[in-house]
Amino acid sequence: MPIDVDEVQRRKAIAKATLTVAARDGARAVTIRAVAKELGGSTAMVTNYVPTRIALITNAVAAAESRWRADLDAHVGELAGEERLRATLEWNLSTEPDDLLLRRLWVEMLSSLQGGGDAAETHEPEETLAELHEAAEAAGVADPELAADLLFLLTRGYLISTVEDPAMWTPERVGRVAGVVVEMLTR
Repeated sequence: MPIDVDEVQRRKAIAKATLTVAARDGARAVTIRAVAKELGGSTAMVTNYVPTRIALITNAVAAAESRWRADLDAHVGELAGEERLRATLEWNLSTEPDDLLLRRLWVEMLSSLQGGGDAAETHEPEETLAELHEAAEAAGVADPELAADLLFLLTRGYLISTVEDPAMWTPERVGRVAGVVVEMLTR
């Protein structure tokens, strides 16, 4: 008789094991075999749910997205106008302990997609752009679409910069940048 497995729970377990392998051995060490070993099972235990290495990494990044959404909602709360825009940007320009690991996996995922192989099953870019547009519009920015594009590119550059040299981008330095950008957009 087949074993009844909760797919959502299995994907969560695979995501957790992926992060464990990446934290211990580095992003490049994340393989289906290494994650299966971390789970204590066969590679089929993984490939039944995520068939490729990129799908494995995408699964881990996607699992973090729901946490990111909840964190952003809590950070922004009921803020309005310019304060909402500043809080949204500051949150997008922040780094929590797990973020650097997830960013390394994210870069690994993106670099593997350049050949048009597996498409990343994530809506995070669109959701982030929409959040930035909404915040810019709420702040009364003259061209919220352009502002959202600018802020999106700024935050993406920040993500890459923190992978390259995390010590360079202190919270104080990033906070100054966020403040100046919001001020420039809302004048």
